[in-house]
Amino acid sequence: MKKIVLLCCLACAAFDFVAAQGVAPSPGNIITIGGANYYVHNVVQGDTFYSLSKRYGVDEATIRANNPHLAEGLKTGLVIKIPVVRAESRPLSERKMSRLFDTHVVNQGETAYSISRRYGISLQTLIEDNPGFDPAHLSIGQKINIRIKSQGQTHPEQIKEEIAQYTEKLNSVSTHFTHHAVKQGETLYSLSHSLNIPVDTLVKYNAEELKDGLKMGSILRIPVKDTVVTTQAVGETLPPETEAPGPWNQLTVDGTQDVNAMEPMGSSTGSFRFKQIDQTAPLHVSVLLPLQVESSNNPQFLEFYQGFLLALGELKGIGVSAQVDVFNTGRSEAEVEAVLRDPALRQADLIVGPVYDECFAPAARFAESNGIPIVSPLGSIENIESPAAFQVFPVASAKNEKLREELSGDKNVIVISASSVDQELKQEIEPLLPSSTQRLNHSARLAAEIEKLLSGDKENILVVLSSSEIATDEILARISSVQNNLMARSIKSPVIKVIGSSKWARYQNVDRSLYFKLNVRYITSYHADRGNARVQDFDRRYVSEFGSLPSQYAYRGYDVGKLFLGSIKLHGAQFVSYLNDDELPLLQVPYRFGQLSASGKFVNQEWAKVCYNDNYTIDVK
Repeated sequence: MKKIVLLCCLACAAFDFVAAQGVAPSPGNIITIGGANYYVHNVVQGDTFYSLSKRYGVDEATIRANNPHLAEGLKTGLVIKIPVVRAESRPLSERKMSRLFDTHVVNQGETAYSISRRYGISLQTLIEDNPGFDPAHLSIGQKINIRIKSQGQTHPEQIKEEIAQYTEKLNSVSTHFTHHAVKQGETLYSLSHSLNIPVDTLVKYNAEELKDGLKMGSILRIPVKDTVVTTQAVGETLPPETEAPGPWNQLTVDGTQDVNAMEPMGSSTGSFRFKQIDQTAPLHVSVLLPLQVESSNNPQFLEFYQGFLLALGELKGIGVSAQVDVFNTGRSEAEVEAVLRDPALRQADLIVGPVYDECFAPAARFAESNGIPIVSPLGSIENIESPAAFQVFPVASAKNEKLREELSGDKNVIVISASSVDQELKQEIEPLLPSSTQRLNHSARLAAEIEKLLSGDKENILVVLSSSEIATDEILARISSVQNNLMARSIKSPVIKVIGSSKWARYQNVDRSLYFKLNVRYITSYHADRGNARVQDFDRRYVSEFGSLPSQYAYRGYDVGKLFLGSIKLHGAQFVSYLNDDELPLLQVPYRFGQLSASGKFVNQEWAKVCYNDNYTIDVK
């Protein structure tokens, strides 16, 4: 009897262990969006962000970032997407690859369905063996690994069912589109009637897939009615009925596109409209950068362009091709004016740059008059107001809100000023400080003065206003010594968080362990975590291609290229409504664009709050 009881206990313990660990993710639940693989997960009772992060091997912040609808938490029945993190492994030699796989090069008119049928191989196997493989979007010349031992193992009916199931999973996490897998005997006309959508609309949103006619197994995108909206102000959306209707009647019934007959179509307000984009042709991009100023090279802008090129290479794998014209603008408005007279600029579907505020004004006027989106990739264009312009550098007011989060509530705030005060941080934080704020100056008695002001009942927020690396190191060391002294006297250490400047990330001679010990946090316009798998992959490719480690300029170049080129190719003149949808995985925290005025520029409102934790982890919020 004791043995039976013991066995029952062991069985229960094993069940609890399995429940705690969760069932391993199923490869059959993988979909591809924007060249990145995601698991589709149906939330069940008992799921938590912690349990999901352990099950799928990603951090909780990543799960939240990829599912904005989880703002109010996990709820049973919700469907979410979770990035696939693949274990790093040494690449196979060419000889071993040739023993394990055949290579298929995609030809014109082929689909994932037709390739699966040709080799008798399941769709799931193709996805497993080809990271980023997208069954809905293949490009001519794309190389696909075909596992030799799996060939001939899957019946055509099973492949057909897999395509249908994949489409259902795609629909479960899609926002602006539903998807339809083409069945045998269907025509554009029959689909138009069954889906209650005009033929020309089907063609407009699936130009690449329908280039060679309707193919069985093709996965078509069907725009959801009234999803094309315009962001007027940060956090505010215009009702759908204010958006101008799409140019659906500008396409012929057989699917050909009469570009000249189209009216300009855009996603902005007022009379301005972005030019119509031919989504079936390569995009034309003009990049205006101060690569040289008065015969001196600007290496940081070359690094930006190199990151931009890596984004182009990645996008090419999902069928996005582009012709890029690069112009050196120096730091002169006259040089920019000369560049704008080049005929290539009028053909552009996107302009990136110029960088400097004074050079951007004539380029913005040119872009607006020609309906071309223009991106300021690095700096703030404070004096520019144009509905054609996009400022990637985040707006200052949003930074203040990030700082306010740390100072709000019942907290004990102490400001410590060095002899060389960080004036930028001081100007930003002073209006946010509570009236109860206590103030100290850096001196030999600083540790004793801090200890007197610390609260054992409240969270202590210590704001360090120092523009000197040496002074910053000394102040942090003195705060740490207070903790050490309290512990030596067996007194419980109060909760301490230190607010500093993003400049601290560049300091070389500060004891970095103090950042973790003191829960340092700072707000930055850009943060690419080198511990993140996607960033690590980018670093490897950058080093292989250019022979040096990438800087933040290279990261920004990649993000700008990936986000804007990808969005314009996928959505044409309506791309603005999709910029904030996280369709294309980037290196930085999400970008969030909106207009501060009805006819003004689009500005990014997303700052990164970098939080060092005393368990030696870093969170980016």
